[in-house]
Amino acid sequence: MTNNPVDDIKNKLDVVDLISGYIQLQKAGRNYKAPCPFHSEKTPSFMVSPERQLWKCFGCGRGGSVFDFVMEMEGVEFGDALKILAQRTGIELKKMDPKLKTERTRLYEVCQLANLFFIKQLEASKAGKGICGYLNKRGLKTKTIKEWQIGYAPNQWRSLKDFLNKQGYSDGEILKAGLSVDKGYDRFRDRIMFPISDLNGLIIGFTGRENPDHPIEQMGKYINTPNSLIYDKSRVLYGLDKAKLDIKQNQYCILVEGQTDVIMSHQAGFTNTVASSGTALTDQQLGIIKRYTENLTMAFDMDNAGEIATKRGIDLALQFGFNTKIISLPDNQDPANYINKKASLWKEAISKAYNVMEFYITTAFSKNNAETAEGKKEIGKITLPVIKKISNKVEQSHWLQELAKRLKVQEKVLIEEMEKIKENDFIRLSDSRMNNSAIRKPNAIVDLEEYTLGLILTDNKILKKCRDEDSYLFANPELKEIFLTIKKTKNKNNLPSNLIGRIDEIIFGIEVQKELAEEFKPNKEVKFCFAQLKKRYFRKRLNQLNLDIQEAEGKKDKISLRKLTEEFNQLSKQMII
Repeated sequence: MTNNPVDDIKNKLDVVDLISGYIQLQKAGRNYKAPCPFHSEKTPSFMVSPERQLWKCFGCGRGGSVFDFVMEMEGVEFGDALKILAQRTGIELKKMDPKLKTERTRLYEVCQLANLFFIKQLEASKAGKGICGYLNKRGLKTKTIKEWQIGYAPNQWRSLKDFLNKQGYSDGEILKAGLSVDKGYDRFRDRIMFPISDLNGLIIGFTGRENPDHPIEQMGKYINTPNSLIYDKSRVLYGLDKAKLDIKQNQYCILVEGQTDVIMSHQAGFTNTVASSGTALTDQQLGIIKRYTENLTMAFDMDNAGEIATKRGIDLALQFGFNTKIISLPDNQDPANYINKKASLWKEAISKAYNVMEFYITTAFSKNNAETAEGKKEIGKITLPVIKKISNKVEQSHWLQELAKRLKVQEKVLIEEMEKIKENDFIRLSDSRMNNSAIRKPNAIVDLEEYTLGLILTDNKILKKCRDEDSYLFANPELKEIFLTIKKTKNKNNLPSNLIGRIDEIIFGIEVQKELAEEFKPNKEVKFCFAQLKKRYFRKRLNQLNLDIQEAEGKKDKISLRKLTEEFNQLSKQMII
């Protein structure tokens, strides 16, 4: 162990293992590759180097160390990324001055303490013991209740707030964590508390279910933590911190609606289950699941609202390219109640999950009379828009034939009706996803300079040849400093330690280019790059000289005009056309 926790964490963590916990990586020569999790792309341009312990996306330009990845992935500051990775590696950080802690860190602590408070109330209070009895009746084992850290919020106005105040947290922090309301009293009172964790197991919010013995109709059966600095319900999947490895290993995810559904499914052995609790299924949630698998099995309540939610979820899942199946339970039961009856029934229901078209056709026929003209018309309205979305023509033809056979109509009639359906009739991805998936274009100037430096750094012979090149060709100050430094060194291995990390990133980029290119000639490449850098510099300088000449002419400054004109003519001769 050193006195530097950053170095200790880097030494303990492997970049491939860390990133594999978030997305699926594939071996690519000495490196690993994947579709970038930070922008939408069809061809993988996200690369990870186990040798250099670095990652980089050659599509959007993001890259760096394990800390940079966690900061990008979790949307946190460096201090919070440090805490997350310290917890993961078991490295103890020295206690920080409370004034120096980030606001996010303080909110994490508030939520963690609140969770311990709720657990204690469940275990020690009379009301809590009654809640335990109710949960056992619902099928949750005592071991499961402890594992999922289920708690109880007492039926008092300020018990949690008073507790947190005594621990040194202000009313403002408690409010920002979503645990109190503007009037100054606890948000959750007399409720069963389900903590919500992020991917790393840090508690970021809560769902509170009403006490079944004292329901309060005007308050709602469930109350959720509002969005906060650390909690965004549209980007969180309940149970994913416990399910992510099993989803990746089993290569499919079971998606349900509520917390109890998730917990009971895990208890029954299906530890690849998560829930979109507190919100309708969102683009962001599906994007997170896609990091781990392309196979999705959905089990939503089949009442009217549940059916609408299921169909919307199916539509979004199809647009994300998921292989989607639907679990249909008898009598509109939810998974938790179904599993409580007999866990083996849940296994059977999963194995018999419908594919998307089977679900739509079965649902349409169950609600309409296929023997009447009106019934046939309504069934067509439900099923044909979905069939039209199927990109594979063979599969599309199969379902048209199947529907024609069941409706007892000619297939060509269904094709004619399907062709009348306009694209606008489909549910589309929200504008927010389109904006979120937009590729962040890298800076072309920095890319050219970085590529040039990489070529120099990977070959000592090229380094010797390039020592006579001018440093002013590099517009980026950081890259200019590196170029000036390597010009002075006799060997690229004798470089200052403060530049090693950045230089490793640059070299990594060139190594990937070499692996991907069919033919790679570094001498020819570096010659071309310097030609482009000079052309860029000359053009910029000539433009500036032109403006200065116009200004000198306006002032009738003959001395300045003569000097500027001479420089302009000299540069024009050197200009590479």
